[in-house]
Amino acid sequence: MDKFTNNSFFMSALAEGNEKAFDALFVEYYPKVLQFVIRFCHDKSDAENIVQELFMELWIKRERFIKIENLDNYLFISARNSAIHYVKQSLVCSDEMSACNVQSNYISGDMKLCYEELYSFIMNEIGSMPEQRRRVFVMSRVDGLSNAEIAERLCISKRTVETHISAALAHLRKLLPLLAMLTLINYK
Repeated sequence: MDKFTNNSFFMSALAEGNEKAFDALFVEYYPKVLQFVIRFCHDKSDAENIVQELFMELWIKRERFIKIENLDNYLFISARNSAIHYVKQSLVCSDEMSACNVQSNYISGDMKLCYEELYSFIMNEIGSMPEQRRRVFVMSRVDGLSNAEIAERLCISKRTVETHISAALAHLRKLLPLLAMLTLINYK
């Protein structure tokens, strides 16, 4: 397989959807990429899911193969990014679970109700944003995606992503005085 990785004919065959070429790529790289990803997430089952998702994404977007100059680098960088995203998502979920446990254990019923009302208010404000701005903001702040990942998924520039996030944050900052007053009123 190594002799094919820099061969433009092989890359062209992959880009055109040649299943035998893709099978050869999968057989050659799957075990290596799997071992690489296991080092990040320390769980074979999760690593298998990440690598299978990576290869599925490669097949779906196979026309990219024609632009790839170094297949090794491309696969391992993609695997690293997918693994890092998985680890970040795991940490976000872990933090959310910890926050929920802290809230349920240490916050009074009134405070919990106040928190839920504020959360609902903020989510309604996010929901009222223009569709693209809302989508970008949620992908960034709720899903934990990087600006580059959002740009790639939505087929927009990274700068556009940054502009949408800045506009969304500016909109929410305008609400801070109102939220502070609501919190004080509800707390009394």
